[in-house]
Amino acid sequence: MGRSVSRVSQPPPTSPDPDELLREARGLSIDGLLTLLERLDGAEESAVVRGALAAGVPTAVVLEELQREVERRLMRSRRFYDEREW
Repeated sequence: MGRSVSRVSQPPPTSPDPDELLREARGLSIDGLLTLLERLDGAEESAVVRGALAAGVPTAVVLEELQREVERRLMRSRRFYDEREW
């Protein structure tokens, strides 16, 4: 007795590659990330970052947090993070 195997005509949809979505933010300086953040409707956050730098928060800490915020906004702006799929 043989088994029948059905073929799927189209592959299931895949999620966007996060690395592709975030490429724009990779390797940027603090100034570059601030510019990108402002383009992503983050003018207030940019002001907070500049204030943190002026207050003496270590550059490495600021850069890490800024990178994370820009990446989060890029993912959201590219509809990578879509709550309708929950």
